[in-house]
Amino acid sequence: MTGITLKVFSNADDVHLVWRHADDIPGCLGFAIQCRRGDGEPKYLSNRVGFENDTDVDADGKRLTSRSSQIWPFQRYDWTDHAADLGDVIAYRIVARVVDDAGQLTDGPASDWSQALTLSADCGDGVSVHFNRGYVLSQFMARYMQRKGITLEELKATAVVVSEHVDREARAFLGGTLRETMLAMMTEVAESLELELHAALYELSDEELVDGLVAIGDRAHIVLANGSVDEDGEDENKDARKRLKDAGCKVHDRFLAPKALAHNKFVVIGHKDGDVFSPEKVWTGSTNWTPTGLCTQLNNGIMLVNKDLADRYEAQFTLLVAAHDGVTDELLESNNHPKRGIALGDATVDSWFSRLSREIDNKELVELVKGAKQGVFFIMFQPGNEPVRTLLKMQTEKNLYVRGVATQFTSTGAEDFKLLKQDPEEYFLDAAQDTGVGKTVGQWAVEGTAAQFRGAIGHAITHSKILVIDPFGDDPIVVTGSHNFSKSASAKNDENFIVIRGHREIAMHYAINAMQTYSHYRWRAYLEESEREDRDPFQYLSRNPNWQRRRNTGETKRMLAFWLPEV
Repeated sequence: MTGITLKVFSNADDVHLVWRHADDIPGCLGFAIQCRRGDGEPKYLSNRVGFENDTDVDADGKRLTSRSSQIWPFQRYDWTDHAADLGDVIAYRIVARVVDDAGQLTDGPASDWSQALTLSADCGDGVSVHFNRGYVLSQFMARYMQRKGITLEELKATAVVVSEHVDREARAFLGGTLRETMLAMMTEVAESLELELHAALYELSDEELVDGLVAIGDRAHIVLANGSVDEDGEDENKDARKRLKDAGCKVHDRFLAPKALAHNKFVVIGHKDGDVFSPEKVWTGSTNWTPTGLCTQLNNGIMLVNKDLADRYEAQFTLLVAAHDGVTDELLESNNHPKRGIALGDATVDSWFSRLSREIDNKELVELVKGAKQGVFFIMFQPGNEPVRTLLKMQTEKNLYVRGVATQFTSTGAEDFKLLKQDPEEYFLDAAQDTGVGKTVGQWAVEGTAAQFRGAIGHAITHSKILVIDPFGDDPIVVTGSHNFSKSASAKNDENFIVIRGHREIAMHYAINAMQTYSHYRWRAYLEESEREDRDPFQYLSRNPNWQRRRNTGETKRMLAFWLPEV
């Protein structure tokens, strides 16, 4: 059968399409992707990869860099629509493009239109999931910097750090719904005198975020760390601390560095009635309250309107206040007893805090990974030995679909990944370390490398801490928070993470973000490896219909078995 089955997945910022067909489609040279937004007329998405002998030029005589997928069809079986945006109502259709008797491309078999999706951060059950667009090493930002005539250093100065010269459009784009939600969260508290905000923060230097806390005044209670410093008594958050105290905010100093890090970034919001504070919702995730945390690192945040979970986080806040610059017996005892099975609609949440004893948190994460049945996605900053090593073994030991990205893998043996074949389609990588395009490749602009990013902007490229296990199975699991999946996070630092079990919508949102991130850096790893092997990485579209047989081999076969197993 040559019928095409299409499945569409979405979060607040992207739509991921996967399609397949059972038998070869005679004469098929690829697929056009048709998109309908709202009540508008359907349009075809464009492709940036063309046929080798295409010589069409634009009005200025330059070779075209993209064309409608009716003309340059996609020779693949998945695609992420990054042009989709929050609030869009959108549907898709896949149309095979086949060669007719005259040698011209014409429409062949097509999928049905997908059900219309509304892009939203709302996952139901009082939960919303948010991401920024911190892909500084990307074609979008490379072309933006070319157009503005700025360097990476100048990008940080003009589009990230708030000043009289800030490029607010770029800052808003990079910050995404993550930044919008954090600002709205504080505005809500500032404008309602019945609300109060309690937060435990590791770094605080972003002017917009500091302004938001200052506006709340004495209804903002903040356990504020001293960041990451080399000497006792040093304080990375000195300026923000003074501003908060001058505004009447209740600031509780917690100076653990340099021996450890007070690494939390959580917020509890609730109503205050006299002396009684009633927690109602929790904000957590990976995002430091800094310009880079909002804009140039890949980060996530999750809001959960859930009284039981809010009570749990508020109890931790109270223990941190009482502990001052140390770890009390009461704090350690509480941390060693995670709260499991908090109801979240039909799903549940487990709540973990550290530091704690005997790495019971990392051992729990290893067991979660071992229990995977279909696949695991991850995004990390600088993970330790476990659960990463176990996670990367799962591909061969259990034939799981394992894909992930980290800024840097630090543990011995964790870099032993399967790498390149001669064809990017056969390129296979369990996990990629972040980098960018270091030189012009075809129509690709120079993005800069990981080393250049570290020198100009900062160390963290991907800063999220996400594990997604079996997102489309019977028991999807999402792990997220501040915890770096490392021994120091377990044994030394203030950290938090949650384990969400059985919530398919939340799992889908995180899985799409992780897959998008993996695909982004997988291509850049391929370019880097091609350069080392001194070969041309660029591939044109094939005029041989046999290209479609890749769906039964290699990476495409693995991908389809995971995303569309029923066909």
